[in-house]
Amino acid sequence: MDSLHSILVFMGHILIGFYFTFFGVWNIYHWKPISEVMLQKKLPSPLLLLSIAIGWQIICGTMIMVGFFVKLAALLLIPFTLMIVFLLHSYWDYKGELRKQHMALFITNLTVSLGALILLL
Repeated sequence: MDSLHSILVFMGHILIGFYFTFFGVWNIYHWKPISEVMLQKKLPSPLLLLSIAIGWQIICGTMIMVGFFVKLAALLLIPFTLMIVFLLHSYWDYKGELRKQHMALFITNLTVSLGALILLL
């Protein structure tokens, strides 16, 4: 039973960490459209904020995947993700297909934040 628990914890670390790391890298490739959205939302210093956000995701996600200060990384990612989801994926500001896309991203990010919260146990 202990080995099953260890395997499940390891898989949880890999999946949650990979989610954040993947989207950090994804955001590098989608730099221009994301920075344009940040400009539209009138966020201060969007290029600096985007650089910090990408680094934050990649570093903390990798920390979770490799099991290095997992609780600290999760603790750093939870408020970060909640802040981002309300700032960039405010689906109530959109209509039609864009609303559906942002709602899906909103719910997905809230769900992965719950996964990161479970890592604090």
